Parts: sequence; structure tokens; C-alpha cells
Amino acid sequence: MQSNMTQDFAKIRPEPLLEKKPVEAPPAWSLMFTGVLVGIAIGVFACVLFYMSGNVPPINVAQPTTASSSVVSAAGIPEEDASDSATVDFEFYTELPRYEVQTDATPVELVSEELSGSFMLQTGAFQQREAAELERQRQLTLGLNVIVKPEERPGRTLYLVQTGPYSTSIELNDAKQLLRRNSISSLTIQLQ
Repeated sequence: MQSNMTQDFAKIRPEPLLEKKPVEAPPAWSLMFTGVLVGIAIGVFACVLFYMSGNVPPINVAQPTTASSSVVSAAGIPEEDASDSATVDFEFYTELPRYEVQTDATPVELVSEELSGSFMLQTGAFQQREAAELERQRQLTLGLNVIVKPEERPGRTLYLVQTGPYSTSIELNDAKQLLRRNSISSLTIQLQ
């Protein structure tokens, strides 16, 4: 019988070794989804523990008030307790309109200030007369008195676009504001 046993062990074949395959990484979306779920679960659990610790006051749900409930002031304090607490005094706002300040100033009538001499506003200097005339036409449509004045410079001629003359500061300031509103820069020139 012993020989049969040895033969039986000889007939047994060893199992084949398992093949080693590299483990593939899970897709990124599944890792992100798992991370979000774990984060939410931990956050909710931490909030519940914090709430149950007693460090956070319980959530108060607004109860509808009935006619028989106690009267509450605008500050949320029951009216009988409101007299005990400090009140805010808004007397300043009610008393201020009642005060009138007396002064000894005399009113002065504003008169247009006369300028000493006449002024022009220069709105451009062009090397080509056509460009200066085009700018002149643009400013004429604004209602300004515009001229193109040639000026000789060493080696070239400049064509100056000027508006005016203005003898009062009101006229001058009105013209400056009209030019500014139309994105035209200007330079004030005093005539001699």
C-alpha cells in the first residue's frame, strides 16, 4: 500500500502559476466622484457633531404671531422690556430743520466777467490745408466761428484751425465746453 501512495503523489500535477498582469489605474472621473462623495459625507458628519456639541445655538424657525401673543417692538424686544433698555434718540433729525442760521452777507449779482483783450481757441495745426478745412467744416456744424490761418515755420507751412474771437469769459468757457463735449481739445490764445 505504500507504493500506491507514492504513485498517487506522483500523478498529482502542480497547479500552474498565475500570470502577473499590471494593475490599471481606475478612471479619473470615478476617483473624483468618490472624493466628492467622501468629502460631503465627512462634512455633514462634522457639522452634525459640531451642532450636537452645543456650541451652536439651535436653529429657530419663525413662528407666526397671533393676536394674543405679547407685543414686540421694532428692535425685537418685548414692549415691556423696551423701557428698561437704552433707547436711541433721533432728535437731531427732527430738530435740524427748525434751526436757521442768520448771516450778515449781502447777495451779489453775478455779472459776466469781461476779459482784458480778445481770445481765440486753437483746435488744431495741420500740415495739409485739406485736413484743416475738413476740421473747420466739422466745427462750423457745431455753430462755432472757425477760421483756418496759415502760419509760416522754418521749412514748412502749418494751417491753424482757430475759433473766436471771444471777449467775455462766459463766451470763452461755453466754446470750450462745446469743444470738450465733442472730444475736441483746444488751446487758449490771447490776441494782441
